[in-house]
Amino acid sequence: MATKSKTQATTATTVPQGVARTQANRKRRLERTLKAQPNNKQVQIALLDTGTKRKAPITSQWSHSNIRLAKLFKEFCGRAPKELFSSNPKIQQAAMSVPSTRVYANLPQGKVDFSIGARAFMREGKTWS
Repeated sequence: MATKSKTQATTATTVPQGVARTQANRKRRLERTLKAQPNNKQVQIALLDTGTKRKAPITSQWSHSNIRLAKLFKEFCGRAPKELFSSNPKIQQAAMSVPSTRVYANLPQGKVDFSIGARAFMREGKTWS
């Protein structure tokens, strides 16, 4: 049974597919620029540097639960400040205590009918009888 030699496994460098594509595209653009501007020293230096230009973020800024919570606050309070998601409880409490700026108009008073016909008339500003 054939096995890989240890020298092959250790010397092979693995570059993620997205990074390899980005590097190839960057090199292609730089070569095109160098062809158009042969005396440009910055392009010549940039062609020698093959490393990645930016490190991808490790954690996402918004989790799915935070997005859902922000949408709820936005719908009912009119705003969802980023301080709501602070780990400091004092900052979080201060963000929650800000009064709502949303004005509710045409809200039915008393007994409310939730039928489809009643909701359609409420949307138009009429009353269901």
